Amino acid sequence: MINYIETGKVKMLFKDFIVVNDDSINAASAAHCANHQNMFWEYHSTLYNNWDGEGTGWASPEHLHKFADSLGLDMDEFSNCMSKSESSSIVDDSHVDGRTLGVDATPTFFIIDENNNVLKIVGAQPYDVFKN
Repeated sequence: MINYIETGKVKMLFKDFIVVNDDSINAASAAHCANHQNMFWEYHSTLYNNWDGEGTGWASPEHLHKFADSLGLDMDEFSNCMSKSESSSIVDDSHVDGRTLGVDATPTFFIIDENNNVLKIVGAQPYDVFKN
């Protein structure tokens, strides 16, 4: 997708869609707190690289702070954001948007062309599906 996104031919909008439990909610909120320091995608990648299964506690406050520290985030700012649940409304609003659009699985992609035609792609797919 780099040859499309980085060249400006395609714009990507990412929204959270929580389908499981508190681990996912906590992880999504933490990623948005990292975004306050312009580290959303780095934190997002760290979360996926450390995922240990839903309901396992992989996204405990201790782990989320450890991930933030490993990326060199300002820990006072990150901790303050997490303790105030500053990102919970973003996560909640994204979920509502997903439900409104009929999302029932992750990942789900919507490709909108220049004529506003929408193609919905559900599930992890190979690059060629998106290229086509």
